Amino acid sequence: MFLQTQLTQSEYKKVDRVLHTMGGKWNRRERAHIFSSDPAEVIAAAVASGTTPNTVGKILEAYYATPEPLATHMVAGEHSGIADLEAGARVLEPSAGEGALVRAILHANPDVHVTAVEPNPERAAKIASDPRVSVVVSSFESFAATAPGPFAAVVMNPPFALPNRPTVWMEHLYTAWDLLVPGGQLLAIAHGSYTWRPERKYQAMREFITAHGGCEELPARTFATSGTEANSVFLHARRPAHL
Repeated sequence: MFLQTQLTQSEYKKVDRVLHTMGGKWNRRERAHIFSSDPAEVIAAAVASGTTPNTVGKILEAYYATPEPLATHMVAGEHSGIADLEAGARVLEPSAGEGALVRAILHANPDVHVTAVEPNPERAAKIASDPRVSVVVSSFESFAATAPGPFAAVVMNPPFALPNRPTVWMEHLYTAWDLLVPGGQLLAIAHGSYTWRPERKYQAMREFITAHGGCEELPARTFATSGTEANSVFLHARRPAHL
């Protein structure tokens, strides 16, 4: 892979830093950054997400933990109906990470039952053991294919982009919507490009959310402590009570 234009020194330093975090090392003889394995997927995911990776694992899995203040805002703010759910209501967190949203959900309503889905077993193991929480080590796609019945609410911070799946967050939102009971609520984080990208799939998502709820643009650097400067939005939508 070659750059087609000559970079300034400042630009080169930025590119070098990004490639270094991906595992590339400058080789004077080859006059190129050399990787121990094919970096194509990592680079493609970084370009698709518009973020600078801290580690190869982060960009491949697109895992950026939900900051605690945001988790609280999502489930206890003016757009959330979590606190009003009846005792025993089932809530799904389909990209649970280490459980930030799970903890926020139970704090907002201690009487619900949360199903936390997380594909990474090490992160899943960090979700606190609690009789009100069922932890499922699985991809969301695999879980959804055999999900045991609908949920009263879905609260999620899905991956924004994965290798060869630059809009995986949209796929996850539509899948989550299909798992809701009539009248159920979807609370989700999405990439900031939701608000302006002109492609038809983005237009369709905006129309879909507007028809059932709304969008709140989050402050810049909301996820800075989690390792990304990507802009983000908070989407809230409620499935019609009568389908």
